[in-house]
Amino acid sequence: MDVVNVTIVGMGPRGISVIERLGAAGVTSKVVLHCVDSAQLGAGAVWKTDQTRTLCMNTLAGAVTLFTEPGASVSGPVQPGPTMYEWIQELREDGDSPAYPLYDSYPAHAQAVAFSSDLPDLLASFEDELAITRPESNPSRALYGAYLQWCFEIALDRLPSNVEVIKHRTRAVSLTEVQGRDRVELADGSVILSDATVLALGWVTPSATAEETVFAAASLPWVKPANPLEQDLSALPPASSGKKVLVRGMGMGFFDVLALSSIDRGGQFIADSTARGGLRYLPSGLEPALLVTSGRGYPFLPKSEYAGLPPVASTPAFDAVFEQLEGADTICFLEEVYPSILHDALAQDPEFDIDYWFNPLAGFTGNPDQLTAFIADSLANDIRQAEQAASSPLKNALWVISSVRKRVSMLGAGGRYSDQAEVSRFMKMGQMVGSGPPAFRSRQLLALVDAGLITFLGARPQITVQSDHWVVTSPTTEQIPVSGDVLVDAWMHTPNALRTDDPLLASLSPRMRAFAGTGSPETDPATRLLVNPAGELDPRVLLIGIPTGGQHPDTTISPMPGTDPLFLQETDKAAQSILKIIGEQEQG
Repeated sequence: MDVVNVTIVGMGPRGISVIERLGAAGVTSKVVLHCVDSAQLGAGAVWKTDQTRTLCMNTLAGAVTLFTEPGASVSGPVQPGPTMYEWIQELREDGDSPAYPLYDSYPAHAQAVAFSSDLPDLLASFEDELAITRPESNPSRALYGAYLQWCFEIALDRLPSNVEVIKHRTRAVSLTEVQGRDRVELADGSVILSDATVLALGWVTPSATAEETVFAAASLPWVKPANPLEQDLSALPPASSGKKVLVRGMGMGFFDVLALSSIDRGGQFIADSTARGGLRYLPSGLEPALLVTSGRGYPFLPKSEYAGLPPVASTPAFDAVFEQLEGADTICFLEEVYPSILHDALAQDPEFDIDYWFNPLAGFTGNPDQLTAFIADSLANDIRQAEQAASSPLKNALWVISSVRKRVSMLGAGGRYSDQAEVSRFMKMGQMVGSGPPAFRSRQLLALVDAGLITFLGARPQITVQSDHWVVTSPTTEQIPVSGDVLVDAWMHTPNALRTDDPLLASLSPRMRAFAGTGSPETDPATRLLVNPAGELDPRVLLIGIPTGGQHPDTTISPMPGTDPLFLQETDKAAQSILKIIGEQEQG
């Protein structure tokens, strides 16, 4: 075979990293590399550079990278490069940013022949944001997309001349085996005969649930669960119309809806020392009033403001348990792991009540106005605790809970927990207390509550369709029915690549099997090749990232410097698998 075709479907961070790892490993064969994505190549849908700059990352500027570091657990050569913040320092010419050798060929401002002509102008458009960004800042998602675009163009330029790159700005809709190769059909009608295919698909939305089928049939205004950038919020009526907007979800999707329906509609948050959250909301008259509910009924907690990157949490008891159980075949989380986590949390705050955080509204009953007042008071305290940061015993205890989550999932990799339901319960609580918004979003939420634009409805909601409106009830608010004209589902489904309407994954169903009853297709840990129903490795198709979360740990987190990220270990394994397939094709 004269030319080997390699296809990467999904050109967000993981797709970029696979290309970088291929270039680092040194592809010596004649290869055509097909880069496929219907979203922006080199940023993906979540990080596209032309999105509103109101939406921010939930990761800190100094805590994300796309480059490998010395000592990384990768087979291919390490190619160091800047974290996002170090890149920002270089862009604004701070003078004290690390002098990475790659800047000689690839300057941060992208004014070099290796880069596309429009990238320098894009970077220049972030001048105001760049000027105020600190290591602990939450950059706009668009700015992270610009960093990814810079990394993408470097990765492409570093590929050897024997690799031809073809970009396809379209969707892959089918993958079928044809005479020892895979026929990848694209939505634009073109076809790739692929010898190795990496699926870096990101968040895979499952098929509609029974409830969603009923909702769709009702034909009422409904914003379905999705990435906020894919949700159309333009139809949300302003509060002045008298119409009501129900919102289900109080996690990160909710805080995005909050920002998009206030700031992006002309509202302003004004610093006000007399306001209990430090902000006052100046309405535009175009923002909706939101009636909000969720499974737990309480907003995700604000992150602590450390005035720097977060400290390393003190977890000696858990550290010892982790070391002891790392090679165990079966682990009981509640008996063997959980007590050590609680021990470390109580060492930070002897009064820490972990049960409260599993159910913050336990014991409360009252009408929506009473609940809103209760949550607003609690939210004001949450903000104060976040401001105290390392001086707050409570936040230190919660930081223990947050910080162990990655290693909890690593212990259970491969289905080793005997009580996975208890692990899931703990991880969901840990997400609420540790993966919440930056504190400024919580201040904005409290300002909107105080402006009368947010009302809380309680936990465990039941939503029904009645004639021409939605109705929600909650045991927290005494099952008092609340009607709404529009329903916004401000959350995203747990990914499920085996129960989805995605035609590409449907075409692959004969070549996939579920891992341990999850919605994740099983892959080989060493190669990331799919495992077929017979337990054999697929010869050509690899799946990486979020859709494999039921088997592999830490699939949703961007690479953090200094942590030997599993993300980069995985993309390196994928690159090594591609190189092996290329070698086999040449020998065959």
